[in-house]
Amino acid sequence: MISRRWPIIIGALAVVIILAVVALTLNSSKIKQPGAFVIKTGAVARSVWRDLAKQGFTSSTLPWYYHGWLNGSSTNIQAGTYQLESNELVKDIINRFNTGDVSNDELSITYPEGFTVSQMAARTAAKDIGTEAEFLNQAKDLEGYLFPDTYRVFADDTPADVIKRMRANFDQKLTDDLLADIEKSGRTMEEVIIMASIVEREVQTDADMAKVAGALWARFDDGVGLAADATVRYALNKWDDPLTVQDLQIESPYNTRRFAGLPPGPISNPGLRAIIAAIRPEKSDFYYYLSAPSGETIFSKTLEEHNLNKAKYLR
Repeated sequence: MISRRWPIIIGALAVVIILAVVALTLNSSKIKQPGAFVIKTGAVARSVWRDLAKQGFTSSTLPWYYHGWLNGSSTNIQAGTYQLESNELVKDIINRFNTGDVSNDELSITYPEGFTVSQMAARTAAKDIGTEAEFLNQAKDLEGYLFPDTYRVFADDTPADVIKRMRANFDQKLTDDLLADIEKSGRTMEEVIIMASIVEREVQTDADMAKVAGALWARFDDGVGLAADATVRYALNKWDDPLTVQDLQIESPYNTRRFAGLPPGPISNPGLRAIIAAIRPEKSDFYYYLSAPSGETIFSKTLEEHNLNKAKYLR
């Protein structure tokens, strides 16, 4: 006859095993990605744990609550900028938060929306983070996918470290809703980012971006040239000086005045506004546009109207 105590003993053992597994999991919890993490003065533990999750450093706040409670350290967190590394243990990071083990060699680099990889390489090298050649070698094939933003970097960082953060930021900005809208549109991610990179360099305001994206997609769908001067500027690396008649005839697949469809790749690294405009363009009857010297974007429905606007605004 089975003793009545056995179910109790088995149940107790099961609880012990479960608790041991949970404790082991919590004790082995690690950081998911490298990067700088800022704790503001006066921040409380629960907001710090939530910020870590929001910024992609952890997939759960539970290990942070656990170790904060276990060590009684939740009230000792020190403000500052901390450089977190992939696979660093949560309990070790909390100890650093408590001792104020902040990064003293912190720098920041701002990459404006619409910067090319070459421009990003130059700006990174200017901060003594590797050389332009090293950045370009690491960032090949990433034009369009390095998100423009302000990044905290450190003196011992390499171009590869900076590029990794920029690429991770891009992935974070492309939310599930935006990815779903891309799929619904029937366009590929590559097509969307190429269009966004053109829109970023063609216009400035959110409203104009959506309208220009609508006009350019209409031209793309109709199989005609986009006639976007920014693509010619990319081919020539000529961003400031006026384009000449000869410039507009350059034999390059990036010259959308001569060749129909999208260029072979992005011409810049677009910000979120331009990406959203390319994903969610404003549909209209506009087929042409031009940028007036004042910065205003002038839209036209017909070529005749467009030519009249050129004579009026670009004299």
